[in-house]
This record gives sequence, C-alpha cells and structure tokens, in this order.
Amino acid sequence: MEEKRIFKFNKKTINKNQKYVLYWIQNSLRLKYNYALKFAIEKANILKKPILVYFVLKEFPLGNLRQYEFLRQGILEFKNHLENLGANFLVEKGDFDLVLKKAQNACLVICDCGYLKKQRFWREKIAASLQTAFYEIESDVLIPLKLVSSKKVTYAFQIRKKVFDLLATFVKDFYIPEIKNKQKILEQSISEIDNLFNSLKIDKKVKPTIFIGGESQARKKLLSFIEKKLRFYKDYRNNPAKDYQSNLSPYLHFGFISDIEIVKLVLDRFSIKNENVKSFLNELLVWRILARIFVLYEKNYKSWRCLPEWAVQTLDLHSRDRREYLYDLDTLEKGQTHDPYWNAAQKEMVLTGKMHNYMRMYWAKKVIEWTSDWRKAFKWLIYLNDKYELDGRDPNGYLGIAWSFGKFDRPWFERPIFGKIRYLSGKSLEKKFDMLPYLNKFKDS
Repeated sequence: MEEKRIFKFNKKTINKNQKYVLYWIQNSLRLKYNYALKFAIEKANILKKPILVYFVLKEFPLGNLRQYEFLRQGILEFKNHLENLGANFLVEKGDFDLVLKKAQNACLVICDCGYLKKQRFWREKIAASLQTAFYEIESDVLIPLKLVSSKKVTYAFQIRKKVFDLLATFVKDFYIPEIKNKQKILEQSISEIDNLFNSLKIDKKVKPTIFIGGESQARKKLLSFIEKKLRFYKDYRNNPAKDYQSNLSPYLHFGFISDIEIVKLVLDRFSIKNENVKSFLNELLVWRILARIFVLYEKNYKSWRCLPEWAVQTLDLHSRDRREYLYDLDTLEKGQTHDPYWNAAQKEMVLTGKMHNYMRMYWAKKVIEWTSDWRKAFKWLIYLNDKYELDGRDPNGYLGIAWSFGKFDRPWFERPIFGKIRYLSGKSLEKKFDMLPYLNKFKDS
C-alpha cells in the first residue's frame, strides 16, 4: 500500500554521484506517519548517502505572528527529532526556487503532497527544471486522492463509502528506518532559525494564542480528545457551548500530526461501529479528503466562480432583496454587529485562532445576509479566514466557505436574500443550544 503513496514527478533518473538525498518538506513536520521521510531514508540507505531535510520559510499574503509562531514551535521540535535520528535539517528564507539550488547536489529530490494552486505550481516548475529524479509522496491524507477520485466531486456522499471501504487497508503500523549514513553536512542553530522568523515581514498585530505548535502537542490534544470527548462526540460536536471538538485542525494543517495516527489511536480504543467514531471519522476523513479533491480539481476554489450554477443564479436573483443590516469589512473584523452570536464567533477566531465548526457555518451565512454584494461577501470571508485562523490557507477552510454559498449542498426552500441557499438563524441556534456559555466566553473581549 505504501507504493500507492509514491508519485514520480519527472522522468529523470537518480544521480548516485551526488552528495545527499534531499527531502523538501512543507506539509509533514513530524516523524510518525511521515511517509515522505520514510521514503527518503530508504533511498538514502540504498545509496549510502546522508539526508538533508529542507524547509523554505516563505512570507505568505496575510501571514502573521500567530501562524508563524505556531509553525516555529513545531519546526524546532521537528529539528530536534530529525537530528536525533541522524538527519540534517535546514531552514532558509525565500521562495521555492531555493529548492533548485539545494537540488544541484542531490541524488534525488522528495517532497510531500500539496494541493493548493501555488503548491502545485512550484512542484511542476521544480520537476521541469530538475536534472535528477523528483518524487512526491502522499503524507497529507490517509488515502491517496487518486484512489478516491480523479475528477471533481459534487457531494460528500459520492466518496463516503469508498473512503470507509479503503480505511482498513491504509491504517497500518508505521516505523522510521534507522539512518545508516549520519554524516553532518551542515549546522544550523536554534538561534539562527529564530532570527529567520524574526526577520519576516509579517503582520505582528495578530498575536499567538493558547495553541502551541509541534508533534508532541498535537498528540496531547488527540489523547485528551479520545479519553474525554470522543464518547460524546455525535451528540455534542455541534454544540458551541460545549467543548467537544478535537481542536486538531491547526495541527493537521501544519502536518504536526497525521490523520492515520489519529484513526489508528481512535480504533485502538473504540470500535469503528461506534456512532461517535463514525461521526468523527466522517469529519476527519471524508470531508478532509473532499476538501483536497476540491482544491486540486477546481482552479477557482478561492472565488465565487467555484459555485454551482444553481447557487449563482439564486443568489443573483435575490441580490437586490432588502437587507435589514449592512456592515462594512472593518465592522465585521472588529466583531461589532448587532448579533451577539456572530460577534462571539468572530472574537473567538480573532482571539484563539480557531472558531467552533458549527459557528463557522453561521458566521459565513450571516456575512452573506449583511453584505450588499454576495460576491464581495465571499471575498471578505476568505480574507478573515486566512488572516485569523491558525489553519488559514487550508483546503478545509476554502471548502467550508464555498459550502456556505451552496457548494457541495443542495437547493433548499426559497427565501429572501439567500434564495435556495441553506439558511441559518440566531433563533435556530437558540432552539438547538443553550448559547449563554458560549457568549460568556467572549462577551468582554
């Protein structure tokens, strides 16, 4: 099954006469269930070469201190783990063309999977320029996407059975081979890495939160979730007043933990027939894989142009409907609307870097309602998500916003402003949940 995770990106051969095996890492900053690292070690052992694990520290639009500090914490832990194994690790600041420079002395180049447009662009550009073999290894999701779908998917149910049918095939024990050639080919201190992060030209007003980055922190979150929350997940996962979500999404986004490890530890404790487990795995696997299929095959995943035709038509038909409230972006960003539930959700995201999943749906729907142009609402939601969420710029976030506009959903009963788009109201929140505890968390913020 591990062979199904391997994709050769070009037709070049391995150059045995070069100095090292290069693993360009982006999305798998961990040891456990890092199949790209395992593949790199196996190749290095065959070639009797040392390994260089290479991370390019790039300044992204809307990147901020919150996201980069979370990343820095994880990188330093990963550096320590790699050096204990006998691998070399290097961080350099710049753009991904730096990979080509490091590849000049590489026997072969290995990377982990990435599905966003810029990630695909750089992989293809590097593959076309390399003079040696270039491999991409699926370490981001439990089941390689090509085994689930080779084209766009309209609804989650279309892949759900396939994902659950393949699950047991890919949940296997994992080990990291011993590195045979532990030659030190470079040295980089923690302070040097810190200096690189400190030199970034990023928004430093968006502060770090209670979330701490790294593989060990991710595993603590997982074990706490399994022990204290999972048995209640189906009943309470949607309740904003109760903290029964796993809170693993930031760690999955940066690759500090693998969904394979999550599934394995869950199934070590609970039966897959357990309704709580099925509900959790549907979120973790089906929707996460669907999100990656979405951004891989839909070039407009950050634009309203990704929406189905019926959704665009119904939103346009109701674009001139009277709106009781209209807000500009600044008011929304500050969480200063008339709606205390929406304000609490916005403040949760701004303060903690994560918003309760059910409130994310409500949050997005209300921006549609309070904006004169629903296309502008789509753009604003992408901006707020990418700026404040620890897992901004993630396929899951883009899918969630598109879903709020009708993507992967069906037409509902027609109503003002939303047309046939699914509607959520404050009254529906009150009917389902006691919202006071949620409000109290952020009312003075």
